[in-house]
Amino acid sequence: MCQTLKPSIKSVSAILAIATIVASVLVAYDANGSLFSTVKVAALRDYGGTTFADIKNLELWRLITAQLVHVKQGHMLYNAVCLLLVGSLVESKIGPARTFVIWLVAGGLATYVSPIGIEAPWNVGTGASQAVFALAAVALVLICHREVNRMLGGVLVALALIPGLALDFMTAGYPKPGHAVALCLGGLFGLLFHQRARAQDRSPTIGKA
Repeated sequence: MCQTLKPSIKSVSAILAIATIVASVLVAYDANGSLFSTVKVAALRDYGGTTFADIKNLELWRLITAQLVHVKQGHMLYNAVCLLLVGSLVESKIGPARTFVIWLVAGGLATYVSPIGIEAPWNVGTGASQAVFALAAVALVLICHREVNRMLGGVLVALALIPGLALDFMTAGYPKPGHAVALCLGGLFGLLFHQRARAQDRSPTIGKA
């Protein structure tokens, strides 16, 4: 079945994308006096970025705020667009609540581990790319199970993953920890939610037997 993608400002994906843009440009303005300026990664800890020490101190709110702030605003806008498009595709099949859980849990945990191997003071987890990777992994599960249009899904997944992975391999030679963890967690969430949806679809038939 052909599926069209119609993001709505009432969707959780749209809300998260808008929140990302607003938070990131306001932080840039507060830090540098310009809405679209580059913010030093070390400075983002003061604006909600996360480190291992912060979570150890139970500052769990940083798992949310860290996903909203970015070093470069161009990268932020790309992430926000991917979050809107891929998130809307996923949301159309699994619903807004589950989409938010993926953003919160998979995106938050992947952002938390993203500074692995980075020395202080640059070891600050930030950005929406981890959540984008997690949602792209969910979309891949949906594509494999023919739950969404394969052409549309494939284009959106490629849009979300290829630039980030290419940059990872150019700079590090392998997928960075945050991206790798996001893909794994997103895949697990995708399988879990897909199986639950199938079980719910079968339950009325079982009850009538």
